[in-house]
Amino acid sequence: MGVVVASCSIAELFANQPIKTSDGQTIQGFLHLPEYQRSYCWQTSQLQRLLTDLRRHFTQPPPHKFYLGSIILHQEQREHETRLNIIDGQQRLTTMGLLAWLQNPGSEPKLSYTSLESQKQIIANLADLKQQYSSDLDWLDTESINITLVVTCSEDDAYRFFETQNTGGVRLTGPDIIKAHHLRATTRNQQDDYARLWESLGELQPLVDIILKARYWQYKLDFRQLPSYRETSKVRDVVVTELAENTTSEQSAKDFLYQQIRITRTAIGTIQETFAGGYAMRQPLNAGINTINYLHYFHSLYHRLLNSKSDPEFTDFDDFYKRLICKVDGCGFLKKLFDSCLLYYVSCFGSEQLFEASLWLFRVVYSPRVINKVSVKEKTVPAFVQDNPVLDWIQMSYNHSQCIERLSVYSYSATPDNLENERSIKKRFVNDVFNWFNITLQESNLAESYDTEIRNAISLKLKKREVRYGR
Repeated sequence: MGVVVASCSIAELFANQPIKTSDGQTIQGFLHLPEYQRSYCWQTSQLQRLLTDLRRHFTQPPPHKFYLGSIILHQEQREHETRLNIIDGQQRLTTMGLLAWLQNPGSEPKLSYTSLESQKQIIANLADLKQQYSSDLDWLDTESINITLVVTCSEDDAYRFFETQNTGGVRLTGPDIIKAHHLRATTRNQQDDYARLWESLGELQPLVDIILKARYWQYKLDFRQLPSYRETSKVRDVVVTELAENTTSEQSAKDFLYQQIRITRTAIGTIQETFAGGYAMRQPLNAGINTINYLHYFHSLYHRLLNSKSDPEFTDFDDFYKRLICKVDGCGFLKKLFDSCLLYYVSCFGSEQLFEASLWLFRVVYSPRVINKVSVKEKTVPAFVQDNPVLDWIQMSYNHSQCIERLSVYSYSATPDNLENERSIKKRFVNDVFNWFNITLQESNLAESYDTEIRNAISLKLKKREVRYGR
């Protein structure tokens, strides 16, 4: 059997009955949910959409069965049983299983869910369904709910279908799809462990957005444009291409880390010093554990930076980030670039001098806010990076001091437009910046003096910090 297609009812599928395919073969096996699949995440809106469609169909039944769509299964022969691994369709199948159980306990599929998120959502949905439908499901006829089975004997073929198909319900994001790609590239005895590691990461799209900016906006090599955040399907395609299709599979078991090191020569030999102990953000990636560990590393780093309330090393940075970066209006697109620069910097040079780096990065990255006459649009940011490749300045620096030097020589001129209008976003931004830096606002020649004031304020902040910490 290569790829076969069959049509059956939900009742037949759940009853584990032999099912005839379109070419006369037989599909038989136990439905099984691989541990590395994404969690069950349908909530009230998806439940109600399906139930509304079902009730409408069965209360005024047309001459045809209700069609639930297609699901993708991988038929796997184990020692004592044949499994039908659910590759795509678990959201619908789980929901139908809950309805079948409410209508007739024992008629649902025997599936186990190891994900804590799945277990919580199943309990919540079951409680919701019990409250609304426990005594009102006589109209539901699972014999008249039709589903198409796409069954393969090759796991690769099954995931190839999965990666190109996106059915209803909760639409798959890029991280959902690359998860399947990399988990199937791991060895079978590692899949469950890495599935649990992936699930622990939670929502990955914000982190992936940060990583893509660093990987795409390479001025010296090949600057690539990213689609607008509004173009969700194109964003998903970019994620899949960059972090799945473009990863190499020949050495999928190899977990490579590319690091910046310094070697000191002495009379008795050499001393090797690594600047930062993790992965390089722009490094080539292998499919499987290499990419999973790469994402896990940057996920941990990102959350350490932005959720550092109890870490004294980040006290000053945390105050700066929470009270200024997260506060200023009209800078959402710049903040994403700033976050990408922060993560890139720490992955290269560590976090020991993060506060100093964050202030100089702020001066560079947020300069379009005072250069532009009115607003900072999404297209402003890649155009700015093409002219001022701040990510490349970080990468091309050998150490922290050289990085700061590159950032400090950047020059720009603020424009006076809207700086006298107290209600403008631009003026509110300047007020917030001057308040945090304790700069006295001089209304006369504000545009001409803005960057000089910022430079002086940064130097003063750093000097006071040196005195406070005795450095």
